[in-house]
Amino acid sequence: MEKPMFYIGSCYLWTLMVLSLTGMGMAVGLLVAVVPVCIFLIDRLRRPVQGKEKLKFFLAAGAVVLVACIAFLLQTMLVYRPALTHAGEAVDDTFLVTEVLNDSASGAHRCVVLVEHGDPVRRLRLSSDTYEPRVGDVFRGTLQTKVLGEQDPAVARYYKSRGLYLGAVSNGRIDADPLDETEARGDVTVPPVRLAWWTLRIRLTTLRESFTERIEEWLPPEEAGVLEGMLVGDKTDISPDTNTAFQRAGVLHLFAVSGFHVSLWTMLVYKILLHFGAGRKTASSGAVLFLFLFVALTGFPRSAVRAGIMLSVFFLSRMFVRSSEPLNALGVAVLVIVLPNPFYAGDTGVLLSYAATLGILSWYPSLSKTLREYLMERIPNYKLRKRVESPLDVLLVSFCSFVFTLPVMVLTFGNVSLVTLLSNLLVSTASSAAILLTGLGSLLAPVPGLSLLCPWCFLGAGVLARFMVSACTALAGFPLAYVSLSGRGFGLGLAGALLVTTAGFVLYGSLQERGLIRMTALLSVIVLLGSVLTETALNRNVTHVVFPDVEGSCAVVIHRHGAAIIGCGSDEYGSEQALKDLFQREGVTKVSALVVPRETKTESGAVKAVREAFEPEAYLPPETFAGPEEQVIDLWPEVTLHLYKQGKDYPAALLVAQGVRSLLLFRPTVRVEALPAEARSAAICYLRGKRSEGLKLPTSSYIIVSGESGEVDARVSKGRFRLYRR
Repeated sequence: MEKPMFYIGSCYLWTLMVLSLTGMGMAVGLLVAVVPVCIFLIDRLRRPVQGKEKLKFFLAAGAVVLVACIAFLLQTMLVYRPALTHAGEAVDDTFLVTEVLNDSASGAHRCVVLVEHGDPVRRLRLSSDTYEPRVGDVFRGTLQTKVLGEQDPAVARYYKSRGLYLGAVSNGRIDADPLDETEARGDVTVPPVRLAWWTLRIRLTTLRESFTERIEEWLPPEEAGVLEGMLVGDKTDISPDTNTAFQRAGVLHLFAVSGFHVSLWTMLVYKILLHFGAGRKTASSGAVLFLFLFVALTGFPRSAVRAGIMLSVFFLSRMFVRSSEPLNALGVAVLVIVLPNPFYAGDTGVLLSYAATLGILSWYPSLSKTLREYLMERIPNYKLRKRVESPLDVLLVSFCSFVFTLPVMVLTFGNVSLVTLLSNLLVSTASSAAILLTGLGSLLAPVPGLSLLCPWCFLGAGVLARFMVSACTALAGFPLAYVSLSGRGFGLGLAGALLVTTAGFVLYGSLQERGLIRMTALLSVIVLLGSVLTETALNRNVTHVVFPDVEGSCAVVIHRHGAAIIGCGSDEYGSEQALKDLFQREGVTKVSALVVPRETKTESGAVKAVREAFEPEAYLPPETFAGPEEQVIDLWPEVTLHLYKQGKDYPAALLVAQGVRSLLLFRPTVRVEALPAEARSAAICYLRGKRSEGLKLPTSSYIIVSGESGEVDARVSKGRFRLYRR
């Protein structure tokens, strides 16, 4: 069997990915289903039958699926579930900060701490409003634990993939000291190897911070934030508008220290060593050493670690194997990444890295060879041919990566950028030069004499950063630049594409005829893209009235001019995350208004988090509406919000979108009979929490209850609507 490690690693990864989405029930079901199949295949192999190679292949795949199911079940029953039993407990111990995470939207600082005597809980995600963590900090205190992602399965999968099952908050003030000072005083005892490791990490973190300080010293805030994100993955100073523009242009991956950055620097070091006469083994050894130092310098982000493992396997295979197969190296890298933690396969970043690498390794060599042959026939001049070939090579790499990552993006995000090929052509080359110039300027700044080159390096990097921001902003503004693939039209288009592909295989029969295969693939792509563009064009005049699945009351109106949030719910993190997921899925880039008809103590945290996360253009708090019994807010043409006063606040509202009326009740004690007739006859009624026995419901066609109905999307157009549930 050719490429055995590739097939084994891929089968193991995708099996665990499915299990992470479905849970233990699917793992048990697969075990029950695959065991008899494997027994049957073993029995067939004992007999003199034809096609034994295929039978061996299927048997190996079945064995890999069995191992993946057993690993998933063991990790769940022996590690994850025992850890959850400690939720709600107070942990009094000594803690070491091992990783600093991004701040929450509400401004809380977050980090990963290691519990000195923790058993079985060794790692916690700490959240604190007052303590600003640093890698290597040591403190003693009492932390209150809780389950991470209890209300959101996607959040739980994310933290499970990081090996984090419990979060923690401090019951008091945190006073932390650096590890070396704490160890010198004898407050903690650290083994020499561990002390050396953490000392190295602390020094590398200090070096990383010095890089960002030099960038901020020489460049304006906008360009400095972009270059810090590209060089060391620090996204804290990137403005929301810039982040949105890069996302809609399909190049947001540039802000994560991933395979692009790691391979750029590592291959540069590898080629320099070869240029100065080093052999293949020596150059590969130097590249692996540099690889470790670079990943450590960036703070060991998971995207860089994944890329580092894949590149390390590649260079090690070049050192010890005469002719290495890149796809086999990819399979080995996948196994090295996923084997320590089966939940790691649920991380979207792992799947995107795998898919992009697979696309480049499998398609790019043949496409690049075909392109070179075509250009040699058409352009005899060598220099001119190379100038034409270079940008086309960038397009080929982007195309291969885009095609293979498209299914992952559709399944996980529900949207895709249609300008990603053009944006990669314009931005990727510029980003490579900008990263190299920024890194060179940061390294030369403290060197006497060579520091004279530092201003020129930062000047070139700043100009390139400004070009990238401008290009992404322009491309993100194109019509249909960023489309949602979550509608039924895309589902029908996908079904049509699969039917065309199946028909091509059935009618033509022979997979050896390349022309027929290409024609089938072309027709499938045309059907798929046609469905996406058609649905997007038809939905441009559709207004979405979405009721997210959050605690408390919250409604979102999505219009072609932006979005408006009415109420924020009562769960600070849940509301923020649900709205982020919704806006990302629907391609919303601007929040025009945040309307808060009533705000209780339980809702104040959610309001603050939503305001800081989305920065609405207009904020209308309860005090804005003091006065008349009915307030009317014109959000957009054909979208109006009527607020009705009862007592001291406005617990009821009527949303009129393109002629469709939706009644919003923000508390169960609303006197519905006191509302106007047009509100009582609304087509949709949204209730907060459970139905109260004393609540007289209006004669509405559809009743939606927060916390019970899930997320509901009412798509409204010209007086008609259709409900979609998630």
